[in-house]
Amino acid sequence: MDIEVIHRTWGSREDTEQFLGRDVGDMVVWKAGDFTAGPASGSYQTRGMIIVPATTAVIAGVAAGISKDLIQTRCRRHPSRNVATLYSCPGRTPVRPSTLRQMADLAAEGAVILPASPGFYAGAKDVCELVDFIAAKVLDVIGVPHTLSRRWAGQLGVATDSPHD
Repeated sequence: MDIEVIHRTWGSREDTEQFLGRDVGDMVVWKAGDFTAGPASGSYQTRGMIIVPATTAVIAGVAAGISKDLIQTRCRRHPSRNVATLYSCPGRTPVRPSTLRQMADLAAEGAVILPASPGFYAGAKDVCELVDFIAAKVLDVIGVPHTLSRRWAGQLGVATDSPHD
């Protein structure tokens, strides 16, 4: 599976690698303001789009159909191809009523709203494991195999073992 990133700050592989502290392999990085980038075109093929974190401004822009950057353009210009496979991870609380309405509108069009709400019940031992829990949920919903977290095994306490041990 090819992974491409549209980012507002990173504009190159080097920026991305420096931020992440590791090689990004074959990942393609697009600057959000680059309207000549592949994802700006409706003919550019994708399987979907994940917005993490989905700020209230991004949610509002996508819901209103604003095309101020590649993130919003890719989501809304061709809704039949993109909104059905849009995964939005809102990360801010509390959520205003207007943002709830916008998320409901996006969900009605087929978007998946996946709040960044870690499962404290899973027995995380540190913040990194809480972050991994959210990342695992996002990967699960798009069908990407991972080893970020343990699956429920039908026994209390089994999922509390760290997958990083």
